[in-house]
Amino acid sequence: MTTTALKPATASAPRASRPARMLSLVRAELLLLVRNRTTLFNAVALAPLTVLLFASLGMTPDSGGSAVAGMLLTSLVALALVIVVYYNLTTTIVARREELVLKRLLTGDVSRGEIITATAAPAVLVLLAQLVLGVVAMAVWLEAPTVQNPLWVAAAVVGGVVLFVLLAAASAGLTRTVETAQLTTLPILMVATALSGLAIPLHVMPDALETVAQWTPMYPVVALVQHGLGAVALDGTVASGALADVTQPLAALALWIVLGGLATRRWMRWEPRR
Repeated sequence: MTTTALKPATASAPRASRPARMLSLVRAELLLLVRNRTTLFNAVALAPLTVLLFASLGMTPDSGGSAVAGMLLTSLVALALVIVVYYNLTTTIVARREELVLKRLLTGDVSRGEIITATAAPAVLVLLAQLVLGVVAMAVWLEAPTVQNPLWVAAAVVGGVVLFVLLAAASAGLTRTVETAQLTTLPILMVATALSGLAIPLHVMPDALETVAQWTPMYPVVALVQHGLGAVALDGTVASGALADVTQPLAALALWIVLGGLATRRWMRWEPRR
């Protein structure tokens, strides 16, 4: 993907306000995304096609459409975070760094936080588009998922986005080339997926592993979405959404955001690795 649309401010240009700088950077990033229409279509169409495939397999039990839709929505949130946000953003930052785009941007008035935020904007918009289209597809082919507590769903999505953007920035600092991102992101991809509670129910794990799994990056996101939907967990229990039940997931998510911020500050690189 070309990066010619990203240009730093010149020394003679008047100093722009922070909102104006952010708007300019985000507009440039979105322009790059729109130009690559194949990538954009594949990313956005993934969610409704997944729902259509699931519905076409006839795996929906009688009177269980809403429960299945809740499970699918939880899976879409988790997969979008690790693939669309974490992995794709890691490779994007590495590519921009190696092409000296990040270094050129820093010669202007743009701050490091503004650069990361603007770079993450397309991935976040794709994630939101996937969720919206996924819910619409569920309403058409299955049944719209019921939301009992929107606050926990919003906390899961917003907190998950912040966390995996920070983890992507930190991972990019440890990644020498775009090709090696497949290796450097693998630990978080595997751990976040395997111990999230989506593929393997936590209650079937040994007690020690279950405790560890509850403090992995993706588990709090999955748990908060399930509590927000009032979903039935894989162990048959119903996520109530009560504050006492989401205290641990909220604490785990907050802890990982802090760790992600520290990791980004420690490992994020703005010039090519030599």
